[in-house]
Amino acid sequence: MGVSVYYTCMRNHNLTSSEEQEITAIIDKYNAGFEMKDIGETFCVYDYDQDEPTVIFAGSTKLPSSDDFEVILNALYYWLTCLTYIRRSISKGDWHVHLDDTDAIWDEETGWQMPQY
Repeated sequence: MGVSVYYTCMRNHNLTSSEEQEITAIIDKYNAGFEMKDIGETFCVYDYDQDEPTVIFAGSTKLPSSDDFEVILNALYYWLTCLTYIRRSISKGDWHVHLDDTDAIWDEETGWQMPQY
C-alpha cells in the first residue's frame, strides 16, 4: 500500500491562461528533475471536472515505495516544493494539501510543510 500527496485549489473563476502556462512549466520542470521515477510517480494533475467548477486545480502523486524512510521523505518534500511554486502562481485560491490523513501546513515564507510532532 502506498502513500500519496493530494492537492486541491478552489476559487470562483477558472485558471487564467498565464496561470496555466506557469503551472505547466513548473510541473514539467519538477517532473523532468524527479530522480526517483523508477520507484515513484511523477506529479499528476486531474482533468478539469465541469461538475465541480470551483475546483480549478487538483491531483495526487503517489510517493515511492521504499523501505528507506529518507527516500519517501525526500520525495514528499520535493513535491511539496513543487506545490509551493504552483500555489504562488495561482492568485486567491483556497488550498487543501494533505498526505493521506495528515494536512500540510502553509507558511507564507517557506511554503508547504508537514506538521512537526
